[in-house]
Amino acid sequence: MSSRFLYFQVHGVKPPRVPRRRSSGRGPARSWKYRAWIRSLPCAVCGTTRHVEAAHTGSDGGTAQKASDYSCVPLCQNHHTLDPDSYHVLGRDEFAKRHGLDLHDLVRRLNHDWFAYRSLVK
Repeated sequence: MSSRFLYFQVHGVKPPRVPRRRSSGRGPARSWKYRAWIRSLPCAVCGTTRHVEAAHTGSDGGTAQKASDYSCVPLCQNHHTLDPDSYHVLGRDEFAKRHGLDLHDLVRRLNHDWFAYRSLVK
């Protein structure tokens, strides 16, 4: 049972929404638009366009933080987390070696394409 449900049961109205916290400027860069664009691309391993996720591949996140969103690459669910040869099972280096990917170069090219696309759209 959620606290929102209990609040409604006791008071008869929905509780007020808590506004999202604004970024303090610390930590890795975040961009939901970039992640959405990454998810629109085919998987970097198999080329499928179904169930593509934005997989964080960088090491710039620090302790207990995800890496920057600008280090994401498009991977299908299987190659990201589910398969025995997925990114989360093998780890960054072994995954890249097994699938013949240069993740650093791929991230660099995706960033270049994203910022070129954004400059055309504006």
